[in-house]
This record gives sequence, structure tokens and C-alpha cells, in this order.
Amino acid sequence: MTDAKDNTTVTCLSHKMRYKEVACGKQRMRWLELQFVDENNNPVSGLNVQLEYHPLATAAELALWARGGPAQFDPTPPPDPPAGVTDGQGLVRFDDLYWINVDVKTDGQQLADEMEQRPLGLSRNPNGQNPASWPETRVVKWRSNVQISAEQRGYDHHYVTIGELCDRMPDIPEWTDKEPPRFHFPHGTVLKGTEIARETLGKRHVIEICPFRAWSLVLHDTKDYSLANGYNLGVMADMAYADQVLIEDFFKRKCLDLSTTPRHEEKPFYPHALVVDVPFRERYITAEFLDSRSQSDKAPARLLLDSTQLFYVENADHIIVAWRGTQEVPDWITDGWYSPQPCPAELAKAGRIHGGFLEAYQLAKERFGDKFKEIKRITDGGKKLFIAGHSLGGALGLIYAAEMKGFSPILYTYGMPRTFTADAVGNLYQITHYRHVNDSDTITSVPFDANLDNWLYGKFGPLGATLGFFWTLTVELPAQMAGAYIGEHYWHHGSPVVFFRATQTRTWLECKAINNYSCRRLKSSDMYKVKLFLVPSLSEAKNTEAKEAQEAFIREFPAEDIRKIFPR
Repeated sequence: MTDAKDNTTVTCLSHKMRYKEVACGKQRMRWLELQFVDENNNPVSGLNVQLEYHPLATAAELALWARGGPAQFDPTPPPDPPAGVTDGQGLVRFDDLYWINVDVKTDGQQLADEMEQRPLGLSRNPNGQNPASWPETRVVKWRSNVQISAEQRGYDHHYVTIGELCDRMPDIPEWTDKEPPRFHFPHGTVLKGTEIARETLGKRHVIEICPFRAWSLVLHDTKDYSLANGYNLGVMADMAYADQVLIEDFFKRKCLDLSTTPRHEEKPFYPHALVVDVPFRERYITAEFLDSRSQSDKAPARLLLDSTQLFYVENADHIIVAWRGTQEVPDWITDGWYSPQPCPAELAKAGRIHGGFLEAYQLAKERFGDKFKEIKRITDGGKKLFIAGHSLGGALGLIYAAEMKGFSPILYTYGMPRTFTADAVGNLYQITHYRHVNDSDTITSVPFDANLDNWLYGKFGPLGATLGFFWTLTVELPAQMAGAYIGEHYWHHGSPVVFFRATQTRTWLECKAINNYSCRRLKSSDMYKVKLFLVPSLSEAKNTEAKEAQEAFIREFPAEDIRKIFPR
């Protein structure tokens, strides 16, 4: 304002400057509309919402600013606006607001309970909403469908997690950490609310709330082969080689971070896991890493075989047990101890088992007996048991599945050797097992499909293992090739899933009018081989339907035509 006599400029926005006392008059009040929606643009109704004036200045300055100048100076700051409740459109309106930034907050427990039940949007990229998370090279800002819809209508848009709206910490079932989950509560226990700038008062703001969810691996409880199971349990079998820090980080941090799907990043090129979002209370709550080398009471006589590592994780739906494969010298010793031993009754009621694998499994069971009992207790409570392992880990996973066969476990193995003899395999029908095999992998061919239980193994003690091995090579294998199939033989368990390379060939007919018109068929092989992935039947019902459809199709044609069109 300017005084007409001496041209002196004064302001009613600060009491710290020199000025003449001039009444500024009553301040114009503002209004604000807030609309709360989820990532699918569905309204969040019945939500208790309150505003708080943001403390941009001291209490005295706030009061001076709000009431129009020193003539009406009052050190008491203006009262916060009244609370409101969102309607069926997720909308709430506030009138008579001072021209001050406001913080938006909602009932923390009510918000958490509601947003746990809201699924994530089908098309989403939360990092695109946060400029601080963009790479320096990023040019185009990603916008959600909710943001596009809001901006087309002239509204302001905000993307927030529940921690940016809660007025108090909600009760999170089975959460024991001091700090709340970082993604959902980016400021930890400091609940600031979401700030609305005073310049944007007098319009509607659409607040898009990220659901209070977590990631869970997609695993199917089916006896048919599942590509999702094959992929995710393969990731778990690989993760079994990692250390405790990486495993816990995957399940306790990455599976709670909705900004991207979780990935086992020990190798930079490793793909993301196949996941689905679930309510936060159904997250992975247990991630136990078990390493027999960490035990201090190792028996010296069994030290060479004591290198077993596994982990198990649990959420509301399932439990996964993943076994590590051959990695260290003790593992190679375990692999090479082919001597077949009588199968313990808790595994199978007949047949024999690879001696080295049995010893390694029993050592793990001794070391972690309490944990094994806990897994059994969890499985007995109704959660589905999935088991995975690669190489030696596959063999140990099959032995473990044999002990847990009463729970009908689902086992996916990768490049595993033979473990049980034929009689034992026949007793393990309760296990759903898919055994992934690479055609260039020799591990899947050992131990030999021959009688390793010959008299030399038991006759000369430790030396008998070596003598028996060479006896098998020189006598048992040639005898088997000649048709003599006698004694206990190692068999594979489960349905094979085969990876192999095939050479693709092209054939064509070349005809030339030389002497008499004659033709010849030529063939050429492509330079590159094709990778093939052969799996068992994905659905028996689909197979039956396809067979019936094919038979119905054939019946529509005369037999003579069929023979001409489809020669044998």
C-alpha cells in the first residue's frame, strides 16, 4: 500500500518492517475440494479428512498474516479448518480457508484398512510420479491414467502413499521393526501429511492413493505343469546360492516396495520375479536362511560333508523351501559318494537312496531340527508347501519332499542327479515333481542307471565305494546294455521338462528340363540352432478336448481322402 502524502510504502504481511498504521481490511477466504481415489480411479468414500495450516512462519506472523495487519494483531494463530468426510465420489469440500498452505491428513487406521483391500492399477509406474527418482537422462514424465483424467478436467493431481496421509501410525499385523515399511511411509514415523500450496487453493485436487499392498510370488497349487511355478521356483533355486543379506533384502524390502517388481540382483541381467500384489498383512513375514557351516558343534568325522545351505520363506498363502546345489568341495564329495544305502522308513518303505545325499540331508536335519519342525507346523496349518533346488539342491529337495509327502508338496528341480532307486521311487507318488533337464547337462545322467548295490560296496568298507564304482563301469553297465537288468537301479523321479537345441532344416524340390523333365529333393540346415522347451501336458482336460475335436474332424472326410491328404 502507498500513503498519498509522503509516498511511504507499507505492508500488512510483516510486523518487522517500519510503516504507518493502515488498516488492510478483511482478508478474502478461500475454498478447497479434495477427491480421493485409488490407482484404478475408484473413489475412496467415507474417509475422515482433516486440514492443518502448514507452519511456514512463526505463530505471530501467521496471526498477523491471517487477520490483516498490526491494527488487529493477535498472537494466537488461526484455528484449523473443520474436518470432513468423503462422499460417494471420494469428494470433500472445505470453505473459509485462510490463504496459507495446508496439510491434508486422514484417519491412519481407517486409511490403512481401506487401502489394503484396493488392488494396484493395471498400468502403473509410481516412480514416474516422483521427479526425484527420475534418471538424469529421462525426458518424458510418465503420467498415470488418474493424472491424465484429472488434468484434462483442470484439476491438480497428487500421487501419495498412505504414510503421506496418515494422522497416526496404523496397527500393522506382525510388524516388529521400529521403522514402518519405507515405501509406504517415506518419512518413517514422522507423519507430515500432504501439503497443498496456498496458490492452488480455490480449485479441486485429485489425490491418487497407492494401495497398502505387498508383492507375493505367483505360485499355482496344481498337479499340472505351471510355467509360473517353473519360472519363480527357478529363481528361488538360484537364490539359494546367495548369502543371507540378499535373501532377506529380497523378501523383506523388495517385496514391500511397489515402485518396481522385485528382482534377485546378484547378477545385473537377472530378470524380475513374477509377482502379484496382496494385502500388506499377507506379505512374506518369515525369511530364514540356514547354513550348516555356521554351526559351532560340528562333528570332525562328518566335517567334509557339512556344507548344506537352504532358506525358507512364508506368507499367508504358502511356504517355499529352496535348497542350494553343488558349490564347494564338500558338495562335490557328497555328489561322488554313490554308495546306495537302505532308504529310511520316513522317506520310503522300500528301495535305496544315494548315500552322499542322504548323509548331507541328515546333517542338515540335525543342525536345524527346530526349524524343520516349524516348517512342518506351518504346513500343517494349511499353507501350501513348494520346494525348489538345483543340482545337488534338487536331490536334497526331493529327499525333503519324500519326508513331507503327507502334505502333497509341489517340487520343481533343475539339473538334478538321480537320488532314489526304482523301488523307492514307486513309493513317492504323493509328490508333484517336475524335473527340468538341459540336454547338455551331464549331472542329470548320474549316478548311472545300473546296479550300484553290488557286493564290493559292502565288502571292503570305504575302499568298497571306489571298487564298486569301477565294478559298475566294467561289469554292470555292459551287462545292462546286453539286456541283463538285475538288482537295484537308480531312477529319476518326476515328470521331465526338457531344454534342448535342435537344428532346423529346410527341404525343397528342384526340377530341371534336362533330357527328361526330372526333379530332386534338396535339404539344407540352418546355421543357427533353435532352443526348444518341452513340457508335460499343461492340462489333461485340454488334451482330451483336442483329441475329441481331432477325431470329429477326421470323421467328416471319407477314409480315402484322409489317406491321400495325411499319408502315414
